[in-house]
Amino acid sequence: MATRTESRGNLSNGERPDTLYAFVAGLYVAILLTPIAILGISTVSVDGGILYMSYLGFIALFTAVAGWLISHTAGLAVRLGHHDLIWLLVAVPFVPFVGVFAASEIGISPPSIAIVLAMVTMIGGMFTSLPLVTMSRNRYTTAAVANTTEITEWEGRWPQWWRQISYGAMIIAILGGSAGIIAHVVFGVEWAGNLYLLMVFWAPLAGSANPRTFRVTDAGLVVHRPLLHRFRPWIAFTGYSLNDEALVIYRKGWWRQNIRCDRDDIEDVDAAIAALDTVIADCTRSSSREI
Repeated sequence: MATRTESRGNLSNGERPDTLYAFVAGLYVAILLTPIAILGISTVSVDGGILYMSYLGFIALFTAVAGWLISHTAGLAVRLGHHDLIWLLVAVPFVPFVGVFAASEIGISPPSIAIVLAMVTMIGGMFTSLPLVTMSRNRYTTAAVANTTEITEWEGRWPQWWRQISYGAMIIAILGGSAGIIAHVVFGVEWAGNLYLLMVFWAPLAGSANPRTFRVTDAGLVVHRPLLHRFRPWIAFTGYSLNDEALVIYRKGWWRQNIRCDRDDIEDVDAAIAALDTVIADCTRSSSREI
């Protein structure tokens, strides 16, 4: 395990979002707004070619306008990445699909174009919201650790029994989703087709086997995953525990997931514990405990 002290970065919270971020965020906004315009056009023309070209045109227009506005909003990416509510961006694209489905269940028949738009919005929103959340989190982390002092770092996976649970759940999700699709297509079991949604869970579960890098700084704890970086200040923690299997860092709030790390993966446990003793005692005045 490397133990060192250094300063990190010089990103200001007031910087404007970069071009890539502005484009992804603008595209996300366009995917949400374009169906409204297309529904309006569909009241005048139901020609498929016109609607398709109109959709592409409004996507380009809204992306350009929203992207320009976002690129000129200083600190937007950092502010969004700071809040856990940013995950609502992932949920919003599902709202039209749920609304169309709910309407059909209560006897209201939405126009066919609305069903198509709801599905496109759900799929497009899912593929843009997840990168947008990740980019926002990463930019917030970069800003948060700028000019902080790093005390130590280590790498570690989830504890073994947590990984085993994740593997089991991942296998169930893949098999259940595949079986549902087969039952729906081959045997005509309509409700089974909904089981494909289980496939959504395999990707995050598969990540449980990946090592994470933990960086202890004087300002907070940074957790680096292959694509996502998270920063949490020390006031967000209450203490830690260490046993033969895992190092667990406890977060405030019973609903929040504690940070767990396989003890065998930590190269220098003593240095990690010494760092946690220092920063948590200073910032939370909460006693750690050894099991």
